[in-house]
Amino acid sequence: MSILSHVPKLVVESRPVEPITSSIVLISVAIFLALILVTYMGVVFTENAIKKDSTCRDKIVGFEQRGTYTSTEQFKLALSYCRSS
Repeated sequence: MSILSHVPKLVVESRPVEPITSSIVLISVAIFLALILVTYMGVVFTENAIKKDSTCRDKIVGFEQRGTYTSTEQFKLALSYCRSS
C-alpha cells in the first residue's frame, strides 16, 4: 500500500453564480455600452455642426470676395446667420 492512498481526498464543490453578481455585471456592461454610444453620437453631431458652419462661412467669404456685400455690417450679418441655423 502506498502512502497516497491514506491521504483524504478534498472534494471541491463549485457554487452557482449568484444572480445578483451576474445582474451587476450585465448592468455595468449595458451602462458602458450606452456611454460609448452617447459619446459617439456627441462626436458625430459636433463634427457635423462644425462642418456645416465651416461650409456656410466659406460660401459667405466667397460672396464677399466677389463684392456681393457693400459694407462690413452686411458681411457680419450674413456670418451671424451661419451660427443661428
